[in-house]
Amino acid sequence: MNDSLAVAGKTQDASKSTNTRPVTKAATGYARPSPEELHEVIAVAAYFLAERRNFESGHELEDWLSAEAQVLAEA
Repeated sequence: MNDSLAVAGKTQDASKSTNTRPVTKAATGYARPSPEELHEVIAVAAYFLAERRNFESGHELEDWLSAEAQVLAEA
């Protein structure tokens, strides 16, 4: 098996690759949401959790923490 890569008409040994750049939006098509965007998504998720309980009071923190865990797990 040939361990070289063709790069612009030249070959490069794949075992000598030194590409240590961080993964970026251009590489993945995904951008990390800003703290403000995360806060907004968590707030909306917490609202829907409260709505499912008919907005029964006393569960605000529980709703927020559950929404936060859900959003961060999906991110």
